Amino acid sequence: NNNNNNNNNNTPVITPELRRARRHVEQSKCYSSVWKHCPSDYYTFTLDQRRVFLGAHSTSQLCKACLFENKNYKPNTNINNTNNNNNNDPTNSKYYLIVVQYTQAINTKKLSSELRGLRPPGPTRLESNYFSELRLAPERVSERLTGYGHNGVSPFGLLAMEDGGSTSMIAVVVCKSIVTTEDGGNDGSEDGGVVAPRFVW
Repeated sequence: NNNNNNNNNNTPVITPELRRARRHVEQSKCYSSVWKHCPSDYYTFTLDQRRVFLGAHSTSQLCKACLFENKNYKPNTNINNTNNNNNNDPTNSKYYLIVVQYTQAINTKKLSSELRGLRPPGPTRLESNYFSELRLAPERVSERLTGYGHNGVSPFGLLAMEDGGSTSMIAVVVCKSIVTTEDGGNDGSEDGGVVAPRFVW
């Protein structure tokens, strides 16, 4: 995770966002995490420069998190005449946080198919076009729900999840390519390897 809010003395600033993310990581017992304070011009770096700065093995380990909104979303009570009014259903969430490598693109058609496949065939499976209108959430919506600004979204410490309100569910989807090669990132091939959970946001 990156925190690029430094003061004029180049002393790292511990922001509420960083505290929230660290609290979530610690509560999840993710003891292998490493935190880096990044300079204010970090996002002007090339991917390889970021890799060097963050100590990653390859650029395929550099990841970003993007909030998507399902424009076709309907509460469960209005789908297939079911009576489950559960706002925290990951198979039918209004918002999905997609974690993907910088070196890869999000295939929304494939993503839609995978999300629909979360429910088994039968009367509870959603319609074939239910996830066809997945769109990037507006920046103001993303900031309100995740608690992070532009270029700074992390899957840890999401604000909506921490608040625990009726809209608390943001399902997190990690792209398969992230965990299919030895260095913890897809190198462009389809061959799987040993999973090495070393990723950088």
